[in-house]
Amino acid sequence: MKKLALSLIILAFIISGITLLVNYKTNEGLVNTQQTHQKNQKNVAKENPQNHKKSQEKKKTKAPHKRKKKQLVITIDPGHQLKANVGQEPDAPHSLQTKYKATVGSIGITTKRPEYAVTLEAAKKLSVQLKKKGFKTILTRHANDVDLSNVERTKQANKNKSFLYIRIHADGAENPNASGFSVIAPAKNEHTASFYKDSKRAAEDILKQVSHRTDTYQNGISYRGDQAGFNWSKVPVVLVELGFLTNPNDEKRLLDSDKLDKLTVDIAKGVEVYSKRKK
Repeated sequence: MKKLALSLIILAFIISGITLLVNYKTNEGLVNTQQTHQKNQKNVAKENPQNHKKSQEKKKTKAPHKRKKKQLVITIDPGHQLKANVGQEPDAPHSLQTKYKATVGSIGITTKRPEYAVTLEAAKKLSVQLKKKGFKTILTRHANDVDLSNVERTKQANKNKSFLYIRIHADGAENPNASGFSVIAPAKNEHTASFYKDSKRAAEDILKQVSHRTDTYQNGISYRGDQAGFNWSKVPVVLVELGFLTNPNDEKRLLDSDKLDKLTVDIAKGVEVYSKRKK
């Protein structure tokens, strides 16, 4: 019996020893595994620190959304309308001088095509060209049968916080020999002082681009202080006279869709030059 008891005690000691050894080895293995993983991470970081840093940053935060570049707004006013509004409105804030709210405009000398139709077509073409250059465009009217006064149109441009307000017109004169493209800018007065210089720059840049056209006579830039479309404005503004509908050659050019396209391309280039110069 004593021998049996002694044998059992020895066996118990052996089993305990083996268990302790296994546990030790297991723990050692876990420690080695963790150390190896950490070492590998350090090696990766050393070999390619930028990728490692980016990986860590992605885990912490999501990449911020890129903000879209804000588009500059160009308000385009196709001058005149189907029916005249002979009601009166002040030509400037607090002015006692008044003018008709809206007129029909000039009439083509041979085709009898009205100015309001020509200006709407030109405005739509100009809008297309400006959008191609990244501008946001807003037309004051999209149809001829509207009732919008010059003050109301200008207030639209102000509300739009326009980078530039472009008024599109086609000239007319009793003398059929009068012809050519021109730009009118606001004269400097108490109402236009804040944007007079910018308007002048825009007029110069537009005229310079259009002047490259050999088929279009240039009448240059003139300045007016009596127009509601200028005096009620709070943003840079120009009035583009595309040509004389009362001149047979000008009328033919303005009623040619392809030539009108090319003219609006040049006007848009002028606006683009002005926008870069103003930055």
